[in-house]
Amino acid sequence: MKFLAIMGHEETRPKVRDLFRQFDVLMFSTMNISGCFCDKGISSQKWWPSDKGVGSYSSLCFAILEDDKATAIMEELEKHPIALEPEFPARAFLMNVENMV
Repeated sequence: MKFLAIMGHEETRPKVRDLFRQFDVLMFSTMNISGCFCDKGISSQKWWPSDKGVGSYSSLCFAILEDDKATAIMEELEKHPIALEPEFPARAFLMNVENMV
């Protein structure tokens, strides 16, 4: 099993949901997040859609799913990034699920 999280601008959420549905992921969750740099001296990070001054409203969609579906979704995102702005595509994070109770 894998834990797949996809983070992007708030407006990309419908496209991420469509992607999960395309790969028959029947159960997933979403949450709103706000990212910002709070400390002076931290420079911009390419993978985090925000800048030093203003928080960026984003969304995080995630699911626990079979390895093959998670791999297929990651490959689809590499081929066809989800982005409103080309320099800030949605970012996907894939992790192994070692144990579920």
